[in-house]
Amino acid sequence: MKGLQRRDALKLMGAAGLAVSMSGCSATDGENDDINSKIVIMGAGLSGIALAAKLRRDMPNAKVILVDKDEKFYYQPGFTLIAVGIYEASDVIYEKADYIPQGAEWIRKNVSQIKPEANLLVLDDGSELGYDYLIVASGVEYDFEAVKGLSLEDINDTSGNISSVYTLQGAVKSNELMKKFSQNGGAAVFCDQKTPMKCSGANKKVTCMSEDRLRLAGNRDKGSVNLYVGGGKLFGDPTYAAAMTQIMIKRKIKFNLRHQIVAVDKSSNTATFEFWTAYRQNGEDKIASELIDVKYDWLHLPPKQKGSEILARAGLTKEGDKLNFLAVDKYSLQSTKFKNIFGIGDICGFAAGKTGASVRKMYPILAKNLADTIKGREPSEKFTGYTACPFITKYGKAIMVEFDWEGTAPTLECFGATRESYMSWLVKIYGFKPMVMNGMLKALA
Repeated sequence: MKGLQRRDALKLMGAAGLAVSMSGCSATDGENDDINSKIVIMGAGLSGIALAAKLRRDMPNAKVILVDKDEKFYYQPGFTLIAVGIYEASDVIYEKADYIPQGAEWIRKNVSQIKPEANLLVLDDGSELGYDYLIVASGVEYDFEAVKGLSLEDINDTSGNISSVYTLQGAVKSNELMKKFSQNGGAAVFCDQKTPMKCSGANKKVTCMSEDRLRLAGNRDKGSVNLYVGGGKLFGDPTYAAAMTQIMIKRKIKFNLRHQIVAVDKSSNTATFEFWTAYRQNGEDKIASELIDVKYDWLHLPPKQKGSEILARAGLTKEGDKLNFLAVDKYSLQSTKFKNIFGIGDICGFAAGKTGASVRKMYPILAKNLADTIKGREPSEKFTGYTACPFITKYGKAIMVEFDWEGTAPTLECFGATRESYMSWLVKIYGFKPMVMNGMLKALA
């Protein structure tokens, strides 16, 4: 790709995008025309709509129902691009009605209770909805309040110096705070949760881009960029962890592992972290910890993320899982509790697979496994745990991160497993959004 001009690169991406979309097409050959089951999808985000479109194509006589009160669809991968000043908020907001597949019913309500033994949902107005098969595509709930002294209002208000790219308002605010930081410097503190996160690299993207913006403004010596990671690794996959470590060291971004944010004192601009260390004593695993206070001028963090208590009350989570993620087989995506329930997307109870790229692999697999189940067969397709993301590291550069259950899984050699490249940047800025909005939401990619 050396010497590739920008215009040629965009043409290449357009052709590649078309090829990707065409590869996702699967005109039904009639083998599932006899399926007339009532399939209810709980949630109409990317996962739910993509799957509904796939089911409408593959099972034309099935009754497909989406249940979701939210009228808007948000292109969430664009939130980080808002934070770094490339997108506006208007670039990520769409009317959900424009993407609900033809022939699918959309019930504009939310689910308040699941009765799996009765194959029944109770909606937020008290009405009931029966199903033959249920797909949980409800996504995760944000719990900013898990950090003492912090609330969602602190993230979304236009004042203050705490932000998060995990909400739309927080992404807009992050851009304003990043601009201020690039001009004035100070101490920027970025935090990662130790619990599972959707798009777990989002906070680190903002970390890297903030350092680059500060440097481009000629003020690198005025600011310190500090990353505090709740877990024991900089990145889950060791190959990318090593690459990220080198980037952090080279750019003098201070990173601290095993530092979980637990409290914020907004009056003194102080974040409190629990610094923990695992050890063994008398044959038992133990953890020692201490609290550390850190001053900040700008604090950025993702929320703690969890599933709805509705799932726990219905007995659909793993025993002892306080985060309420849906208990599913990680290969078939089928519930481990009820054979007629499946999960897709961020709500699934495994750490990997919480990106849009994962959903792109999940929804055709789930559709096939659902058809198998309806016809009395065992699920035949397996989700590999694939996830991918162009990890933006500086303006004009990104790393194409790809991994699965087995580890690093590069599928496009031209990007290189850990190489920062302009091509990966172009994919993030110009390629992913058309693939999602014109491809995945129509089950064409």
